[in-house]
Amino acid sequence: MLQPNKYLDKTSSQAVELLQIEALEVAESQRIVAITVEKIRQSLDLEYIFQTTTQEIRQLFNSDRVILYRFNPDWSGTFVSESLAQGWLSLIQQQVHQPELVENVSECSLKNLSIPPIVDTYLQDTQGGRFSQNETYRVCHDVYSAGFSKCYLKILEQCQARAYVITAIYQSQQLWGLLAVYQNDAPRKWQTDEVYILSQIASQLGVALQQAELLKQTQSQKEELAAALKDLQQAQAQLIQNEKMLSLGQLVAGIAHEINNPVSFIYGNLKSADEYTQNLFSLLDIYQKHYPQSIKAIEEFANFIELDFLRSDFPKLFKSMMMGAERIRDIVLSLRTFSRLDEAEMKAVDIHQGIDSTIMLIQSRLNPANQRRQIEVIKEYGSLPLVECYPGQLNQVFLNILVNSLDALEDSSVKGRWATKKFNLIDNPRIYIRTKLLEPDQVTISIADNGIGIPEDTLKQIFNPFFTTKPVGQGTGMGLAISYQIITQKHRGCLECISQPGVGAEFIIRIPLIQFVPNF
Repeated sequence: MLQPNKYLDKTSSQAVELLQIEALEVAESQRIVAITVEKIRQSLDLEYIFQTTTQEIRQLFNSDRVILYRFNPDWSGTFVSESLAQGWLSLIQQQVHQPELVENVSECSLKNLSIPPIVDTYLQDTQGGRFSQNETYRVCHDVYSAGFSKCYLKILEQCQARAYVITAIYQSQQLWGLLAVYQNDAPRKWQTDEVYILSQIASQLGVALQQAELLKQTQSQKEELAAALKDLQQAQAQLIQNEKMLSLGQLVAGIAHEINNPVSFIYGNLKSADEYTQNLFSLLDIYQKHYPQSIKAIEEFANFIELDFLRSDFPKLFKSMMMGAERIRDIVLSLRTFSRLDEAEMKAVDIHQGIDSTIMLIQSRLNPANQRRQIEVIKEYGSLPLVECYPGQLNQVFLNILVNSLDALEDSSVKGRWATKKFNLIDNPRIYIRTKLLEPDQVTISIADNGIGIPEDTLKQIFNPFFTTKPVGQGTGMGLAISYQIITQKHRGCLECISQPGVGAEFIIRIPLIQFVPNF
């Protein structure tokens, strides 16, 4: 009676040992999956995920080849990654360098086809084959005993495949692609735990890919929103600046008109007044000639008004008033030239007139005041024909650049925000304005100063909207940005700045002599 009991005890013990072994194998499989997945998910970069997946799995399975295949929307596909043992041909390179491998040979593989379509379009024709019908894996221990057709075996031989395991990769329940492990040199009996590990890795890979795709979409949306916000801010600033310039132009034009009327009256009457005065002096000379002996009252009054001095000084007085009236007329003309309200459209103009009118507007800042030294403007104008442009906008560019140069020179005079001890203060601050005609049809305007210059890190950003080094309330950071837009977009030209700290800065404007207007 003891024998059966001993036999039962022995059987039960063996069953427990088998269960323990299976549990250990499952635990080990789960540990291997966890380690591999942890390496895969260390990054959300797709290229890193692809490379890490294929490399880790090939080392884990000690196989000859591991590939990742991704479906396109039309169910065609491409290899995105491959890890290959030494001595075997790369399927990715074959796919790139041998176009004949993508010929349609679906008729060879309608029976149990289970490899990616390097040389076959079965998966494309069937929209993923059985993998799109929730089949998660496919196992082949030996291609020569699997019942494949001769033409399909030829395809597998070209791929150097002798045995393989393929698992489907699903992303959000959609078939994303395939993960395949190949043994090329001999048949291979794939173990259940190997298939399990590969399936689990493929499942986690789908999650990692989904997270990477979501991150990529989020980053793309973030960049799009940032670009849209930047465009909106720039457009808003441009609109505000345009309104400011329009209001300034209207104000300047109104003031110029109001001043021009009385100044023209004064200027015109000064000539007549001078003639009348000369006539009166001539009449006085005739009286003195014919009546040399004057009465005492006349002599006393002549002495009182210092008649001789008056006669010599009066022409000088009229000349001074004439010069003042002409100066006012020049200022009014400069104001009207700068505003160019009647020249909103493109037209051919004298660039030098625009520059001169702009200089007239900033004349007060060129003069010495407090700690600021006299700033000399040196003009080296070349011989330029009329240039097609938007005059008002081009004058705005001149003003923005000149004001920028003035700010730099004033900083140099009082040791401002960029000045350091190694840079000497500028004793003779100057602005150089040069114009030149470049053959055959390009105009160059250079505005340079001998100020403190611009640091390299700042120089890279000066044309960026809203970038400014000035204190809050003293600059919007839009002057040079708008100038860049006017030159590059409105005039099909270019605007660049060359600078070296301690030497100065030079803004170079290049625009076509004739603007091309397309015919529609």
